[in-house]
Amino acid sequence: MPAVKPIFTEYDLGSAGWRTLHELARQRRRTPKDQARQLVLFALDRALAGEDVELSQRALEILLRDDRTLEDVA
Repeated sequence: MPAVKPIFTEYDLGSAGWRTLHELARQRRRTPKDQARQLVLFALDRALAGEDVELSQRALEILLRDDRTLEDVA
């Protein structure tokens, strides 16, 4: 199975998204790379379940506010 290695940069995410990604990673004791992977897996899981998935600013703020799981954001 071929590997997909997405690369996120500050340019891709914007400065607020970049800070949010790093803050989420810090709070969950993950590397930013692992946090990005978890967000992508979450989005894929929800999309495969037939949901219209968007990790909005509101959803990210909910994640930052407390330690909910990604499933709680959907």
